[in-house]
Amino acid sequence: MLKKYKFPLSIFVVFEHTNVSIYTSEHLTNNHYVMMIDKSWYEGMNLFIKNELMYGYSTLTEISAIDTLKYDTIFPETENNTNNRFILYNIYYMYLLKLRITLVYLTNKNIPSIDKVFKNANWLEREVAEMYGINYTNKKDCRPLLLDYSKNENPMLKDFPTEGEYDIYYNFFENKLTYIKNEFVEL
Repeated sequence: MLKKYKFPLSIFVVFEHTNVSIYTSEHLTNNHYVMMIDKSWYEGMNLFIKNELMYGYSTLTEISAIDTLKYDTIFPETENNTNNRFILYNIYYMYLLKLRITLVYLTNKNIPSIDKVFKNANWLEREVAEMYGINYTNKKDCRPLLLDYSKNENPMLKDFPTEGEYDIYYNFFENKLTYIKNEFVEL
């Protein structure tokens, strides 16, 4: 019964109007809160967390996504929103409040970039865009980080094939990547 009062009042006042679902675990860490927020609050929440006096010393530690086609089994309260494929989450650490907040958003492939708000978001957004195919609008640097420039693939998607059509080798003599088509044998 007292668990609901352990949530910091300063955080609750901010997030009460966003129609947020709040999750926490008293067994793991009691200073980490996971909040599921509507996608329309994405840009505003990041600006607020960066510029508000109480949260001014916060830092963005991680941006990642989950590709799931059946997210209504994970988050049953969002089953009416079927056009979103990705669950995007940002993890922040608030130095003054000594707590971590994870903001979770259901989104499709388009979301505004926050690299002007947090400097490290540029690298994190490039990684998410490359691995999941999420398109960040108003982003200046969209270069791939890990994959070959000539390939337009997203290896973290659920429908990405686990066995590739090509094997890739580095050719030392020609100083380039060489793709060799695999021959599949039906058993």
